[in-house]
Amino acid sequence: MQSIASCTFDTCPVAASPYGYPPSSAADAIFLIIHTGSLVACLLYTFYLADTNRWLEFTVPVSVACLFEMAGYAVRLGSASDPWNVALYATSTAFIIVAPAFVSAGIYLAISEAIKVLGVEHSLIDIARYPLLIWIDVVGFVIQLVGIIISFSDLSPDTGLGEHARIGSPIIAAGIAVQALSLITFLVLFSIVLFRAAVAHNQFGYTTFHPIHGFVPMAHRFKFFVAMLLISVMCLFGRALYQAIVLSNGLDSWAVKNQALFAGLDSLLVAEAVVGLVIAHPVRFLRNGIEKKTGSSRSITPMIEEQSGRPIGQDLTPWSSTTNFI
Repeated sequence: MQSIASCTFDTCPVAASPYGYPPSSAADAIFLIIHTGSLVACLLYTFYLADTNRWLEFTVPVSVACLFEMAGYAVRLGSASDPWNVALYATSTAFIIVAPAFVSAGIYLAISEAIKVLGVEHSLIDIARYPLLIWIDVVGFVIQLVGIIISFSDLSPDTGLGEHARIGSPIIAAGIAVQALSLITFLVLFSIVLFRAAVAHNQFGYTTFHPIHGFVPMAHRFKFFVAMLLISVMCLFGRALYQAIVLSNGLDSWAVKNQALFAGLDSLLVAEAVVGLVIAHPVRFLRNGIEKKTGSSRSITPMIEEQSGRPIGQDLTPWSSTTNFI
């Protein structure tokens, strides 16, 4: 039996490669450029455009996700000319599988501030508990790593995937299913917040009363942030469903080896999620209507002093997210 390590497009069918197809260099280059641009934009928002709050809790995990996706697609570019290289296959597969977990982590760390704008009274749970969803993702991430290690533990440059891939692949699928569970839990909880806020807005014209600034309308930029957030979460959830289903059938199943399915239900959905979140970065878009109401951030302090009769900072506790909105 011929070793796949010596295979070329002239001597071996590409279906015998670990990918099952020649990775598209054009598609991989496009997704590499998308994630590279997203990383640059995310860092610019944080370290160049930010004033006081750099939102590192959002930028760091999203940037890590971009780096992982970049590594995965850069390796796939190398595989385009040699799809039989099992080391490149294992590396690209591992990076692309685990990267979205960091995107969802960034969402969970940012969402509590968004709910403060809508009104914490609309949330079913304490907003401090939303970041705890990360621990569900951590469990899923660890399970995925275990599955990846098992799947590729007997990888051979001569024969490709070994018998352990049949054991490890369903484990990876289980880890992604856990991640899907955290996403759908978040989506349900946040949808309830949005529904209750919408009802309040229809009844009173505002979603909540802020302790310092009173009734503040939601700015269009904040609505854009919420829209991008929901789109990103749904993209991540769709991608998780796809990967959980196809990997449960094994890394050598026809669905895994279908490049069109992978491009449309993984690459594209993750790219949409990342780009949407970066475009609506909290540094600029997680704000409410205070600026519209007061005219400028400079006019806020006199307004507070007039209402309270005390200089700001003395016996006055501002809401925790004020600096994020001004």
